[in-house]
Amino acid sequence: MEYETIQELAKHHKQVFGRIVNCEMYQLEEGRILALTRMHDDFHDIRLAIVLTRENRIEEIAGRMDRIPYPCCETKPLEMLSVLKGIGVLERGGLKKVKERIPRNMGCTHIYEMIESTFRAVFVGSYSVHGRKWDEVLDLDMEEKRQLGIQSPALVDTCYTFNLQSADPAALERARRKVEEARRKVKAIEAVKRGE
Repeated sequence: MEYETIQELAKHHKQVFGRIVNCEMYQLEEGRILALTRMHDDFHDIRLAIVLTRENRIEEIAGRMDRIPYPCCETKPLEMLSVLKGIGVLERGGLKKVKERIPRNMGCTHIYEMIESTFRAVFVGSYSVHGRKWDEVLDLDMEEKRQLGIQSPALVDTCYTFNLQSADPAALERARRKVEEARRKVKAIEAVKRGE
């Protein structure tokens, strides 16, 4: 079935549950990032704040539970967050480290879901935070960007788009030439700003 056909099944029926997970990122001074995540559903209203170092490691992490089904949910899971400091958000195995440091029976499924959403948002949004200085000088088409992604250890074989079997050497070479030209332009722009 098509999406629309399946979606139509909801028409004229009462919604029995709804959940929204929202992740926002903000660039702070010194290359640091603030990630704010909120989960709001019929039983929960939970907030998570993570400050990441320039190297995308957790520097600070804290949470707040404004609405929860059981009073005991609030204490231990929020106290446990501090053990996550130092974890590299963009490193392979980052989520595994979260599970290792906070045993399932001492944490909160929903906070773990929020942490996973945050890590994935940082992964996708890190280009917006770290890549902006290149936007003005780097003119890659979509396929060239994809080919560079396939070469990235963080992206290769993570999904269909970045499947190593779809590597195109010609498009990759074009992209690498453009990146090298952009590096030269950025250096020249920075030299002018410094008055050299």
